[in-house]
Amino acid sequence: MKITDEFLGELTVDGDDIEGEVEINGEKIYFGISVDDINDKETVEKLISKFKKFISEFDKWDKDIREFSAEKLTDNANDWLRDGLEDGEEFVEITKEKFAERMILNSIGFDENGFDVYYDDDDMFWGHCIWVYGTLEKGIKDANIAG
Repeated sequence: MKITDEFLGELTVDGDDIEGEVEINGEKIYFGISVDDINDKETVEKLISKFKKFISEFDKWDKDIREFSAEKLTDNANDWLRDGLEDGEEFVEITKEKFAERMILNSIGFDENGFDVYYDDDDMFWGHCIWVYGTLEKGIKDANIAG
């Protein structure tokens, strides 16, 4: 089933998931909104409204997510990069600023418990993704490597 939202565009309903794409910084980014009961119209509307607020403020969220992730994961990324060197290759340490710049937004998950934002790692973790999650009310909870 398809539904149209004037802000989010055309959305696909698949079971209890609402899926679509949203443009962020000129890129189409996949998103999925999971609901407990797709037939509970009031809850669905409330969750979509919260997601739209999240997206409308995404520039700020993205900045905070990148800073949080860089603070937590840069040392780990340098360890992975160091471990991946071939014999004779020189190690070049990445800074927190460079780490944040290299994160590539991939997709967003959203449900009643909060958000999950996935970034491609630009091979800092050999092709794994950077997974950041939190809530609108309490902010970012954690950042990890996934995949």
